[in-house]
Amino acid sequence: MGRCALVVLILACLVRPASATVVESLNEAGMAAYSRGDYASAERMFASAIARQPREPLLHYHHAVALTQLGRWREAFRAYETVLGLNPPADLASASRKALRDLAPLARMGRAAPPEAASVSLERRVGVWFTEVTINETHVTRFMIDTGASLCAISPELAESLGIRAAPDAPVVELQTANGRTSGRLVQIPSIRVGEAEAINVPGVVVASANLGHGGILGMSFLSRFVVTIDPARRVLNLEPR
Repeated sequence: MGRCALVVLILACLVRPASATVVESLNEAGMAAYSRGDYASAERMFASAIARQPREPLLHYHHAVALTQLGRWREAFRAYETVLGLNPPADLASASRKALRDLAPLARMGRAAPPEAASVSLERRVGVWFTEVTINETHVTRFMIDTGASLCAISPELAESLGIRAAPDAPVVELQTANGRTSGRLVQIPSIRVGEAEAINVPGVVVASANLGHGGILGMSFLSRFVVTIDPARRVLNLEPR
């Protein structure tokens, strides 16, 4: 069964036009941001580099990888297609084709109308933040907030109670979380709502973890649809639509 390994930046030399110094600086800054888990900043850096050197396939590949980590599946899919249209080196072409295969089921999962803003209370447990979420407008539970997780995750018990089951041929997706690496089969969560902020058709995985109980992880497949800020003093999570 295929795994979605969508987190590798490729180190290679950029072609050097007149703007090469600026482009290389933006690419290096994007890679540094990516390596520390700041995928939003990485995406902006790579996009700025592309604006200056739009025919460089490596920049489009790095942009695609950052978009993937932000849960912006369709944009990432198009970015990998752009890579292949720019006559890339063999290793870049191979990595992009694999990413397209892995991304295909995610890219087909549509998004709903623009979500609303919300401010919700947080609870601090075992060094991480938890908040209350409503799943499918029927189940209220607590999810761990993890901006380092590319996907949301739900426990097997919650998935069972919601009637969410992975298809037999659903890909196994590797997930980096605050508690380490894990993996699970890809599913689609019909609705996740935090306060008044709701996202429809959210890609996720079913994983078992003692730290989650019967809840889950609020990852970037939900959070990337919002500008996210946490006020630790007030213990509040703010979500503003992008």
